Amino acid sequence: MSLRNYCVAAIAATTLHACVKQTQPSSADGSATTNDTRFPVENAPATNVTVTYTDESSFVNSLSSYGFNTPDQVNLNRAGTSTGYTAVYGFNIPSDRQVKGFKWNSGDQQTNEWRPQGITGFTWGGRNFLLITWYGVGPSNIPGVNNQHKGVRISLVDITSMSNITYRHILLVQNKANMSNGELYDPSNSYVQLASYAPVTMHAGGVAFFAGKIYVVDTGLGIRVFDLTKFIAAEGDATETRIGKETDGSLKAFNYAYILPQTGYYKITNAKPFSCIETGTGLTASDKMLWTGQYIESSSTTVPKVYGFHLNASGQIVSSPLPEVITPIDNDNTNVNGIQGVYRTGTKTFMATTGNSSYEGSTARLVRYNDGTAAGVRYRWPHGAEDLYLEESTGYLWNLTEYETEKYGTDNRCVFAVRLSDYD
Repeated sequence: MSLRNYCVAAIAATTLHACVKQTQPSSADGSATTNDTRFPVENAPATNVTVTYTDESSFVNSLSSYGFNTPDQVNLNRAGTSTGYTAVYGFNIPSDRQVKGFKWNSGDQQTNEWRPQGITGFTWGGRNFLLITWYGVGPSNIPGVNNQHKGVRISLVDITSMSNITYRHILLVQNKANMSNGELYDPSNSYVQLASYAPVTMHAGGVAFFAGKIYVVDTGLGIRVFDLTKFIAAEGDATETRIGKETDGSLKAFNYAYILPQTGYYKITNAKPFSCIETGTGLTASDKMLWTGQYIESSSTTVPKVYGFHLNASGQIVSSPLPEVITPIDNDNTNVNGIQGVYRTGTKTFMATTGNSSYEGSTARLVRYNDGTAAGVRYRWPHGAEDLYLEESTGYLWNLTEYETEKYGTDNRCVFAVRLSDYD
């Protein structure tokens, strides 16, 4: 393994704008009001942030004899449907702003063993894909469910034609040697651990794509990196209990037909929790960045922030320019709490949030914050909203909802797109 360490200890050049105290009446979206005053903070160099990269490509290359596949070579075995997605629990996008979306098959709508969280997308081989992360549910999420040992799976979804949506679930894996590192592996209920690789046991709250890679946020660690040219076929396991390389050389992954091995990870200090991530830009369109958001509940005294990390053309986080930090403000001059998804371009930050007052059947909102303004702007947003993804070629902002059917007695999970221009 090789290490690359960036230490950022810049003094934040924070720009403050004078603003009057905002005491607003209850707004049309049902949001609460407050007498607290916030001062808008523009983007500034992040203070005392360190970024350390560990390269694990040698581990991935050790599996090369099994053959690597790209997204367009993966056999997609499940079908989604573009009908009915607007009828799920808590879906409240006005009809004139509905663009497109889909629902999973009935088994994936209903399963309580996995919950979808992150979303990104890309084109590959002339086809248009979405990629969605799910985390394995444990008893802290749903009593009696013990699936957390399987870690994270991703759904590779072909949306080239919305009338023919196909997808497959693929298991993320990491070097078995990482099991000895408490920052990379979290032991839980028992399973059969074989040689070579292990599950990626994390929450996977968000995912971004750039330069052929996906970046999955790990709540306490930072960012895990996976190369989309490195899908590997695995063999069946009827017991669904085995993972790794068998003594006969066959690969197992809890009965998943493909694995995607971790090629490296960024350990980032003083910017956690990492709750979501998306590829966006800095002040110019050519300045590509990874933006991460913090899920902080309103009962906490911690001020939620959004952090930006500059990328080079190869998709590596660079040491210069320095990472940036944004302190967004909600529509009533309070913190933007409960951030589940983030997208930022130029001087505008868009955030999907949860844990708000109920409005139009949902406690979620979409918040837009423009740097330097006295307050953000809120919009109604579907219940259970998670990560955000901006499809640059169309200007569509994609989002997804997370909950299993039994939680509300009806389907909640869907994946949908709106026009960013309708919220800009």
